[in-house]
Amino acid sequence: MASDVDNSVAGFQFVPPRSLHAGWLTCRLIQAGDADYLYEAVLASMDHLRPWMPWVTGYNREMADEYISQALRVASGQPVREAIYVPTDSENSFLGVFGLHARLGPGALEIGYWVDVRHTCRGVGTLSAALLTEAAFSITDVERVEIHHDEANRASGAIPERLGYERLASHRRKPEAPAEVGVEVPWRMLRSSWPSSEAAKLLATLRQE
Repeated sequence: MASDVDNSVAGFQFVPPRSLHAGWLTCRLIQAGDADYLYEAVLASMDHLRPWMPWVTGYNREMADEYISQALRVASGQPVREAIYVPTDSENSFLGVFGLHARLGPGALEIGYWVDVRHTCRGVGTLSAALLTEAAFSITDVERVEIHHDEANRASGAIPERLGYERLASHRRKPEAPAEVGVEVPWRMLRSSWPSSEAAKLLATLRQE
């Protein structure tokens, strides 16, 4: 799941694509004017996010402003360790937040995400994660992409499974949010697996329509 931007984590630096597109959905890098949309989306999704996102507790407008400020600092056109994307539809609606995070060490990126509850059940999560996986492999040094979630968060786990990620061995960790059981489930996509993956097929199909 998505987390606060932290450009000090171990990893490598990369230059993210500014915009990703397939079918009806575009993922663009977060912008200065997104604070209002972000704040509104979090407020609307409080009950949806609270079980899984520890930062929801005490959430306020200042936190939205600070998140945008941090994201912009690492999305200034220079190599970064975090790239925060906003999925939008044909009406330019703010649909959630997705990130590419270089916190797994060299050669790997992790995708984190949450979707505005008003836009769930539309395929936003699946399509956005497919686009970010493609974007990750457009970066020369990236050899694998991972998605991690708590075992109890089945909705998050359905996305990498649907896209053809490989489920790896789970491991114990300290729960961070109310509904977590403290078992982290990692999923992995290798560069060599990407061309024949369900994620790549989904994007190819949408681009042929």
